[in-house]
Amino acid sequence: NEALKDTAQNESVALGGKEFTHLDVLRAILINGSGEVASDVCSAILQPSLQKPQIQTLFNSIQALSKGKTPGNFLMSHVENEKKELATQYTLAEWCDQTLGTNVQDQINSEIIKWVSGFLDEGHAPWGMPMREKTFYKGWKELALDDVSGSILGIQDWKNKILNMPDRPEDAVLESMAQLAIPKNLWEDYFSLQLAQLSGWTGFIKWRSEQTDYEWQNAFPIDLIKYMAIRLFYERELVMLACQEKLAIPGTYASIIEYLGNHATGYGLYKEFRTRVLPDEVVDFLNISLFTQHPLKIDALDRCDSRLISTWEQTRKKQVAEGQTLMIMHLAQCLGASIEDLAKSTPDALSTLLNWIEKFPETQHGPIWLEALESSYIKSFSQKISPNIKKLDNNNGSGEQNEKPPESRPLSQAIFCIDVRSECFRRNLEEIGGIETFGFAGFFGVPICYQGFSSEQQTDQCPVLLKPKHIVKEIPRAYQVKAAEEFLEGQQIAKAGHTLLHDLKENVVTPYVMVEAIGWFFGFKLFGQTLKPKWFDNAMSWFKDKLAIPIGTTLTVDKIQRDEAYEMVAAKYRGAIYRLLTDKFGQLGGTVPHDQVERIRKLALNQVQPDSQENEELFRLLKWNDSDLDKFIEELRNDFKIQQRDIDHQIQKLTQAGFTLTEQVNYVETALRILGFTKTFARLILLCGHGSTSDNNPYESALDCGACGGNHGVSNARALAVMANNPQVRQKLAERGITIPHDTHFLPGQQDTVTDEVELFDLEEVPATHRKDLVCLQQDLHEACERNSRERLARLPDAPSMQEVDNASPLTKIRSMDWSQVRPEWGLSGHTAFVMGRREL
Repeated sequence: NEALKDTAQNESVALGGKEFTHLDVLRAILINGSGEVASDVCSAILQPSLQKPQIQTLFNSIQALSKGKTPGNFLMSHVENEKKELATQYTLAEWCDQTLGTNVQDQINSEIIKWVSGFLDEGHAPWGMPMREKTFYKGWKELALDDVSGSILGIQDWKNKILNMPDRPEDAVLESMAQLAIPKNLWEDYFSLQLAQLSGWTGFIKWRSEQTDYEWQNAFPIDLIKYMAIRLFYERELVMLACQEKLAIPGTYASIIEYLGNHATGYGLYKEFRTRVLPDEVVDFLNISLFTQHPLKIDALDRCDSRLISTWEQTRKKQVAEGQTLMIMHLAQCLGASIEDLAKSTPDALSTLLNWIEKFPETQHGPIWLEALESSYIKSFSQKISPNIKKLDNNNGSGEQNEKPPESRPLSQAIFCIDVRSECFRRNLEEIGGIETFGFAGFFGVPICYQGFSSEQQTDQCPVLLKPKHIVKEIPRAYQVKAAEEFLEGQQIAKAGHTLLHDLKENVVTPYVMVEAIGWFFGFKLFGQTLKPKWFDNAMSWFKDKLAIPIGTTLTVDKIQRDEAYEMVAAKYRGAIYRLLTDKFGQLGGTVPHDQVERIRKLALNQVQPDSQENEELFRLLKWNDSDLDKFIEELRNDFKIQQRDIDHQIQKLTQAGFTLTEQVNYVETALRILGFTKTFARLILLCGHGSTSDNNPYESALDCGACGGNHGVSNARALAVMANNPQVRQKLAERGITIPHDTHFLPGQQDTVTDEVELFDLEEVPATHRKDLVCLQQDLHEACERNSRERLARLPDAPSMQEVDNASPLTKIRSMDWSQVRPEWGLSGHTAFVMGRREL
């Protein structure tokens, strides 16, 4: 009733001696359905019941309601509806498919998917699409000349049409819209319809076109205009082909509208033939072959005998009345009214009931049921929690204070994401005792663009509605320079091996040889991961640990000044110049003085004027002349991008890295004040992000932190911890009224929501005086992990009974590594309510 109150009107209807409100009727329809029956079977269902006088009377009353309607209304309605909906509700290609039985839409989509998937490939395909650097539209124009698909589809003069297309995609869109004759006031709707056809591809294209720093987009440009230029070309050609073949008219909006207006009767009959089963009374008057001829003989259908039109109208009205009678009978049964009550009802009452049924179609039932479910849950949830609310109100009114006194310092404190999977871990951690927890958005209020060590990609660690302005990079610690070099060398070897294996698998010839040569090697992984996933994972972990080079890292949180950034870019360019000199002159190139290399750099940037005297030493050493120097500088500009525009871009990127002191203070203060966490700081405070670990799971990122853009949240936790541990930040915070004790240390960590394990990071920064606190925290986290695993596994349908299990943690570990596990965790599917308030609540 609560969900229907906005839909129900303050009206009622009398059936016999009973009164039923609009709400009663809507509730009956919602619970039992409308009772709608397909028109071609209504007669077979109703006819046996018409022997009863009451039902015959009801049927006659409903039939009488339709009298007075304009003859030909059913046939004319097709034309009227399609004139309104063409180019606003569906495209011309969709109209052809619905009306003419073609598959134009599938043909267009198949061609578009072929070209888009090839162009948007990001290194997965063994053979990349050529000419992508020319942009999507121009590359397609060149490649389509040799594509036989157009001729196979029946498009005449394919190559000439491609050659005659405009060079600019914008002009191509305008040309296609002009040929389709779409009125300009409908363009916006029509573009929306086109973009919605392949929403996944168009969404990705839109996203990629907006990423100015995305390397694939910069190398191979694509946007929605280029996409639309190609799609509209295929549509205009294939729609023209279909309309000429089926209707003998041009495939344009204007021609179709004119055709509908000139042949309303014939088109109505044709549409009825395609969408309904024609009744026997009509078939006797018609030559069925008229509907299947190509092109359609619409004039012959227009000239059909008037008796046919009249018979068809009467038949359709009868079918409608039969369907309405069945719906009224179904509704009466649900309301507890008798057939006698219906037979005695007034025409107004029956008309009102039919109107209510018509205005409450089954398409509206789903949202109503959802609202009813949510309303009932909210009501029951409020009843459960209301005693705690009253208790808090009474305590506040009596002046009692439930909060701990300021001197009561917790053993540790932890800040988790407000994700439902972290909340249950928080609860289990607090139940152990001695630890106070808080909930905050998983990016901890620090939107960053993060680049991991040895990674070439950057990820936006923030909600998708935000655009991070700060870049944070993971770098090796200062004392591990040599280990970092060895680590990167190992990464390069591993990458080369992975690339080689990928090429061997994807090449046309080598897979046949590779299977025979080393196929048996993959059998270990196949059987190990399938039959003994835990054993296999332990073995692989042991093997990786033997080869791994342990390396400690930190984050670049402090901002680089502009002059420092400029010098870093200049040093990079000087190194590039030395490499090019060495490639050309060997060891001699490495002996070029530093001041001459700096002069070459400035010449490439037009920061100094050419001067033969200044270049004399360089010319003598390398046996150069002015022409050789000019060629060398041009090579630097083209191949190494030593240009002023590139310098400005790199300096901007470098100065985006990190945060100023004021920004760090603001972010830490904002996070603490939002939490209400401005006093009573423990010695150890855990900032715990979260992520998910699974194998062979296409939805893996959906199980990661949503507030971090579908990524693991540890980088945000590490960034905030570095800021909060900065003595200068704490000094500024104290001036703003937040005093963090000198012995308080912020420690970043990450919860694995599949295994419930919490990994701690940057342990090198933990003071020696806090080692005991750290051990206690680790023990509590381990106990909370076991408790939470038992609680979660009990809710999973394919998990063993917890009464039969002594230790739950190994079971969750197996779920994270089992490649046959489609549901390693429930994720957010069990999230029904969110409570913000004091713990006593």
